[in-house]
Amino acid sequence: MNLNRKAWIYILIYYLISISACKKDDGQSLSDTLGLLAVMNSLPVADIVFPKGFPGSENTISGNFTGVSGDYTVLVNGVSATGIDLPGDGSLEFIMPTVPGVSENATFPMIVKKSGNTVLSKTVRYRPLIDVTLAVPNSLNRPISSADPSSFLSINVGSTGDVLFNMFGHIGVNVSLYYYATPTSPQTIIVENERSGAQFKKVNLASGTYIIEVKYADGFLPALYRTNITSGQIQATSVNNWTSSALCYERLGAGSTYVGASHDCNGLNSASMTRTGRCTYPGNEGITTRSYYISPPGGGPGFNTSYAEQTCTVPGNGSYNEADAIFEDN
Repeated sequence: MNLNRKAWIYILIYYLISISACKKDDGQSLSDTLGLLAVMNSLPVADIVFPKGFPGSENTISGNFTGVSGDYTVLVNGVSATGIDLPGDGSLEFIMPTVPGVSENATFPMIVKKSGNTVLSKTVRYRPLIDVTLAVPNSLNRPISSADPSSFLSINVGSTGDVLFNMFGHIGVNVSLYYYATPTSPQTIIVENERSGAQFKKVNLASGTYIIEVKYADGFLPALYRTNITSGQIQATSVNNWTSSALCYERLGAGSTYVGASHDCNGLNSASMTRTGRCTYPGNEGITTRSYYISPPGGGPGFNTSYAEQTCTVPGNGSYNEADAIFEDN
């Protein structure tokens, strides 16, 4: 069993035991339990936890490394690193290799050799890049804590435009979001600890592949976060169809299975109503797309495109998180 998975199983068992032991009239017992959980939250997961630690990233080992870079070999779980350099301050820099078959943060042995002799043997936190397809359901439910504060995703943006990020479900922990245009490029802020609970933000990105960092900002306990990312209308995992109001809601949320083309809003309504716009917006339970229609069955004006856009992007017109909403006409 993966060590990380074992740790989370132990934490879950401890939560259940601790919660069952807590009594409302025993403040000291509750305080002691929460204190222990806080300590567990900060326990180190490896000897070295790099700020990045994902494949292709530049990482630095502090120490007293001398000689020339050609003298050195760095192995992470037996895989050789590239880009070894000695900047002259006693440290050693290297490019994190790709360790195959890893789909979650993991602790691996790291060995540094000089002229074939081992000069450093430590454990290191390795963070794989997890591919996320925009607008599509996923089953990711990833851990984050003060001891293991970052995880990394990879997305592909097909064309320049707005991309909406929505991380949610991480009860007791607040997160910040960043992106990297390449593994070695500077970090760019998406949003830093702007709100408690669900974190979301819309940013404009050029077409290309990006690395997204979800980073622990603060909190008391370890948590698991869910991931919704889109550049427009999503593939629904659940649908609420309000034909009498000329509206249909598609939710991505924590689901992992698309309802299918015959059961989404377009499949349910294209024969009876004309769609005039779509509003995709974030929330505490993930991303929702609201479809607007004209001339609903039974009468009523419905929504023309300009009115639909106003209700999507202008505060006070019955929408949600308008500043981070994406509107698409028709």
